[in-house]
Amino acid sequence: MNHVSPAPLDLGTLRTDLERYAQIVGTSYDGAFVDRLIAALRDVWKQAWVGVRTTTHAREERDVNLRVCYREPLHPVRLLRTAGLVSFTHHPLESLIDDVIERFPAFWGIDAPLSGTVDKVWMFFDGGVPLHQLRELPHLPRSLHAAQEHFDRNNLDRVGLLGLDFTRHTINVYAPIFPPGTLTPDRVTRMITDLGFVPPSRAEAKSSAHAFSFYQTFSLDSPDILRLCFPTRCTPEEVPTHYHPLLAHFVNQAPFATEQKAFLFYLAYGPQNRYFKLSSDYRANHHEMFATVR
Repeated sequence: MNHVSPAPLDLGTLRTDLERYAQIVGTSYDGAFVDRLIAALRDVWKQAWVGVRTTTHAREERDVNLRVCYREPLHPVRLLRTAGLVSFTHHPLESLIDDVIERFPAFWGIDAPLSGTVDKVWMFFDGGVPLHQLRELPHLPRSLHAAQEHFDRNNLDRVGLLGLDFTRHTINVYAPIFPPGTLTPDRVTRMITDLGFVPPSRAEAKSSAHAFSFYQTFSLDSPDILRLCFPTRCTPEEVPTHYHPLLAHFVNQAPFATEQKAFLFYLAYGPQNRYFKLSSDYRANHHEMFATVR
């Protein structure tokens, strides 16, 4: 696939903008860590997708994350280990990375809170991978195997993305990308309430029906699905900023590498609460990067 070159990326401006994001969100910023991270990823910036994400959690639980996804054949864990930015502890999720890439071709992403850690590695699959083949891999959470009825009810037989969180020891399993409007508000509500999660308002269900995917969060330490989340693409005007004051603050002040401003808005549901996430599409190349993850 021929990928359109994204907006040019000036790394000095990126550093400045990342610090500005932390100020907008009101979270800590480790400039030395950010410099080391940018240097460690020096060979992937030319075509990379870049997002900056936060949540509507309480300030003391909130962070702002740099998200970088790329198609170069460079294993991110090796890059980050060489730079001294990660030190793994032989957790089963670490072995799962090797399990996956030995079996399936993938491209990569990392997620790093600007307070000074790298907590997630993503593996994206062009065309998706069959769920039944994925479930043959060792080191998967048992809760993922136990969720087959949920997968069947929601016609999830292929996986477009795995997100491995080494801080929380969780794994996100994403449906391949589908056209917005594939879901309906009623289906979204049923998906959430079938899991016993906090039900969405009608307005939230309508927002989630514009999602281009959905994902479930599993843990090695729990038998249940922990979270169900619906990501949507939005113009600044489409972000439902009335849901939380931070959303409006973020939309109004977020810096970009291009004049074309776009966001990814996420509605996330769990057994006791729901919250929102918002990411910038910093280089306006989200669609081009992920168009084949379907």
